[in-house]
Amino acid sequence: MDESRILADAVALAWSDEPASEVAAIEPELIDALRDLDGAAPADAEQVHDRIFELLRGVPALDERVQFEIESMLLVAERGVEAGPAAPTLRRSEVTVVFATDRRPTGAPDAVRGYGAARGDAVSYGTARVELPDDHRMGRLPRPRRWPLRFALHGRPGFELAEATSLGGPLAELRDRAPGQDVLVFVHGYNVGFADAAWRTAQLAYDLDFSGVPVLYSWPSEGATLSYQVDGENAAASQRSFRAFLRELAASTDGGRVHVVAHSMGNRILTEALSTLGTYRLGHVVFAAPDVDAKVFTDRAAEFAGTAERYTLYVSGKDRALAMAKRRAKYPRAGSAGTDIVVVDGIDTIDASELDTGFLSHSYPMEHRSVVADLYALLCHDQPPGQRFGMRPMMSPRGPYWVFRR
Repeated sequence: MDESRILADAVALAWSDEPASEVAAIEPELIDALRDLDGAAPADAEQVHDRIFELLRGVPALDERVQFEIESMLLVAERGVEAGPAAPTLRRSEVTVVFATDRRPTGAPDAVRGYGAARGDAVSYGTARVELPDDHRMGRLPRPRRWPLRFALHGRPGFELAEATSLGGPLAELRDRAPGQDVLVFVHGYNVGFADAAWRTAQLAYDLDFSGVPVLYSWPSEGATLSYQVDGENAAASQRSFRAFLRELAASTDGGRVHVVAHSMGNRILTEALSTLGTYRLGHVVFAAPDVDAKVFTDRAAEFAGTAERYTLYVSGKDRALAMAKRRAKYPRAGSAGTDIVVVDGIDTIDASELDTGFLSHSYPMEHRSVVADLYALLCHDQPPGQRFGMRPMMSPRGPYWVFRR
């Protein structure tokens, strides 16, 4: 009999989605102990059990419920009775994302298909509640948890969409949720559907333990590998809507800063908007593996200088997706490194070529632990590259840049 599984199941069955204050107080330590239990060797499991029981003893009501569930499962096992439905042992965290999208609504009740690939006539606003598995790799970074602990039934969908009831655009939604707090806007890249974009935004906010409001801007990507050209045209068609959205957001955050992270083709929309942002000023702007012509990016950088507190450009010489984009366009991409590396005054170029970033090496800015930790130091602590862990300075013919140490 797996004692660790029984204990984890008992905690899951006893847990409430709206825990009392004394229960919520032990949540950070409890979730760390449950994570340790997941990977504990048999020789170490008993010590983790003791940690969990010690925490539970501090909340007698919860401890009593857990003990009851353990005894019930043991009794069922002793009698050889079928245990019935699987216990809700999938730990998850819920992240609410505010979204703006110029995709056309489909009218489908299914959240995943609520917005399709067609261009809409106007920008729609709403909120998406995204459930992330708690064993997500970045969840073990030693930081306080801002996202509540939940347990999901096996096979339960992990994405739910709630339409905004306000007609006032994103501003009323943001003011209600976090007046005066920072906002983190994510702009996705090529081959990304609406649901995947919302999921990526939630993951980024969760990994960064972002204390403000995560916001997705989702343009009508086809979400198909063979639709690169169509996605490029749709990205261009979204520039005006995104620029208006960003201006409105920057003008109305009630004291909070607006940070923007764009990935891949999403940088085409962002760089164009920055070039025409006018007097509005953003917080941190991050160009993550941008699929933008390197010369176009450099030219636009001169136009948008001063519209943000700090600009950061993540590049890699291993990015196969950008290498393919270069072959299509015949010109280097701004997210490439090596001889094509883009170094521009006023932008911190960070080269991730030395990191093991997988086969395509294109989603590393949101997936590689070192890069996400670097984003955390940047977005959450305003640290320049020279103060961030794992960086070393380098010099190119165009000027200085930074490289991740292995």
